Formats: sequence, C-alpha cells, structure tokens
Amino acid sequence: MKDSTTDTDMAITIKTKVQYWQARIRNGPVGEFFSWWGDELKLLLPPSWQDRLRRATRRLSIQFSGSAIQLGVSDDHVIRPLAAIPLEQESSLTQKQLKSVLEPDELHELPRYLLLDRQQVLHKELKLPAAAEANLQQVLAFEMDRQTPFRASDVYFDWRMLPPGNEAGEIRLELLVAPRRAVDPMVEKLVARGLAPAGIDVERSGHSYGVNLLPIEQRQNAIHPRTRLNYALAAAVAVLLIAVMAQSLGARADRVAGLEEAIAEVQDEARRVQRLKEQVSDTSEAASFLTRKRGQSPLSVEVLAEVTRILPDGTYLDRLVVNTASVIMQGKSGNAQQLIELVNKSDMFDAAAFQGSTRLDAPTGLEVFELTSTLAEPAKP
Repeated sequence: MKDSTTDTDMAITIKTKVQYWQARIRNGPVGEFFSWWGDELKLLLPPSWQDRLRRATRRLSIQFSGSAIQLGVSDDHVIRPLAAIPLEQESSLTQKQLKSVLEPDELHELPRYLLLDRQQVLHKELKLPAAAEANLQQVLAFEMDRQTPFRASDVYFDWRMLPPGNEAGEIRLELLVAPRRAVDPMVEKLVARGLAPAGIDVERSGHSYGVNLLPIEQRQNAIHPRTRLNYALAAAVAVLLIAVMAQSLGARADRVAGLEEAIAEVQDEARRVQRLKEQVSDTSEAASFLTRKRGQSPLSVEVLAEVTRILPDGTYLDRLVVNTASVIMQGKSGNAQQLIELVNKSDMFDAAAFQGSTRLDAPTGLEVFELTSTLAEPAKP
C-alpha cells in the first residue's frame, strides 16, 4: 500500500513539473518555434506514419446528453461527434452498437474519457508559492475548503498550469473542481455498459481542456497491442525529430564555426594590410621629411664646393663645420679681411662675420681667422 501511494505521489509530481514547463514554453517564443518545427518535420514523415502518430494521441470522449450518451473522438482537443447511444436500451444492444461504431476505425483501442460540461465544473484561478509545486496535490486538497465550497473528499479535481505572473517566487494555475455526487452516477452508468473511463475531462465549445479529474487510482488504462504499437511509433518519431534537430543544429554549428574561421582569416589579412599601410605611411613620411630637409638647407657637398669656389688662392682652411643653418670656417689667409666680402657675395651664404679678431701666424706670415655665416635658403624652383 505504501509503494502504491509513493508511485501515485511521484506521478503527480512529474505531472505538475511537466505542466509547469509546458505552460512556460508554450507561451513563449521557444514554444512557438518548436510548434512550427514539429509541424514541419511531421510533414516529412510518410503519410502512414503521420496517420499513426495522429491516432496515438486520440481519445474516445463520452458525454451525457439527456437520455443518451454521445460518443465522439477527441483529436488534439477537438471533439468530433460519432454516435448517440440511448441509456434505456439493453446492455447487449449497447455492446452491439458500440462494436459497430468503434471497430471500423479501431476506436475501441482508444482511452475513454467522460466529458463534463463546463457549467458542471467550478473554475478558479489560484496563485501559490513556488514551494508548493513539489506537493501540489496535497496543497490543493488542503486548500480546497478555503478556495471552494467543498471539501477535498467530496470532489474530483485537477489543475492546469498557467504562464507565470509578474511576481517572482509564485506559480499560477487554474483549479477545476467537480462534485462527486454529480459525477459518480455517470461513472457507474458507464462502467455498467462496459465503458469504464480512463479519465474525466471538461468540454468547452467542442474542445476538451486536456485535464483529468479522475484520481490516478481509479483510472482504467487498458492498452491494446495496436495502441502500444502507436505509442512505440510516436516514441520513434520523437527520437527521429530530436535526431534531425540535433543534426540540423550540428550542421549549423559547423557552418558558424567555418564562418568564424573565415572571418578570423580575413581579420588577420586586414591587420597585415593595415600594418603594411602603416609602414608605407611611415616610410613616406620619412622620405618627405628628408625631402623637406633637403629643400630647406643645401647638402654638405654643395657647401664644400661653394666654399672651394669662393675662397681665393693663398687661403687655407684648417676646419670647416657645416650645421643645419650655418657654417663655420677656420683657417689662414694672406688677406683675411676680403673674405667677408667674398662670402657675402655667394648666394649660399649670408651675414658673414669674424668670430673674434684675426691674428698673425708667425711661422707662415698668414692671418688666422674664424668666420661664421648663415646658410641662405635655397631658391624655390
């Protein structure tokens, strides 16, 4: 008994987790993407596989309508009416009618759900702390008499997870409650006619809610061999879809990696080109600098040639210093005074003057001089 209770609690916990994440994903962009992706991939399957996949998710819906029960097929929560069976007729006739209705389309294998009208069920939206999620069945049973006019033992109930609200640390759900005194007579009539339900759902405008108010221990889950095959096919399709998605994502990751590698190579090449441009720019600047400097002052060879040209015979230089903007000449001359005039006449020199006074060199009889002059800017072409 303890093991059975533990299994039931585990099933409820798993169901709550699944509903919670389904609600979060379904109402976001991820849910929209996977819904579109799944529909596209289903179209790639063979038609027979698509039909089996669709059949694996169908339900046989049963509704009480006056003095008859209305049979229908719930396909993706859309209910398609099948036939009405009078409640007053004999059980043998009911079985024959059920056989004629269900067997042609293999509907006898489907799980059977009692559908309650929306007006027969109490709906209430609740906000609970996120900590209640782990034991939601027990929490709702405990809160039943506070949230509804009933006690938990007097009702069948289930819930649907809603998208999270703005408040952090809470969950939102829709509680659906049906009184046992109204539902139990319906279940007994179905059991007497061989239609024991696997669940109790709620109908609204030709659609089912997708809940199950019937407690787990009361559900009649008779699985036929073909149903098992359909479930196996559905599982195979799910694995195939995951494999295709993984392969597609892997191929996309490879393409992205290839593009990133190509971009990295282009970036390296761009950096090399940029370095070459910088080197060319630096070289050009250096060449321009030398050209400018050359245009601003004459070459030392030109200065030496001009000095050789203007100095008269009998004048000797011991030292010649060529600076950027001036020149210094030290030496001996038979007539040093005339050197000022000769230097100033040159187009290359300007403002010639002696540094200090001249003096006589006794051994040679020549005048020792030190003359400075500025270098004139070359004429522009």
